[in-house]
Amino acid sequence: MTVSVYIPSPFRRMTANHEYVEVEGGNVGEVLDAVERQYPGFGDLVYDRERHVPTHINIYLNNQEIHDLDGIATTVADGDQVAVIPALAGGAEQR
Repeated sequence: MTVSVYIPSPFRRMTANHEYVEVEGGNVGEVLDAVERQYPGFGDLVYDRERHVPTHINIYLNNQEIHDLDGIATTVADGDQVAVIPALAGGAEQR
């Protein structure tokens, strides 16, 4: 299945500055692994040492968070979109 993967701005340095990459995979984990094969080092941004997606990384399949589905085992279909979104922190100090 060909899937489009949205790459957030902070991670684009790993994907030759591509906002979207097209890869093959049958589930979200295979899709992420395909991005890693195409752009070595990408997996270090989306997985922890135990190869789990850490809580500060949100992954969406067609705008639905994969933790609400089957996690990285969530099946993908041809033409689906996976989005990798790092949690942001900080902001202006309130006075």
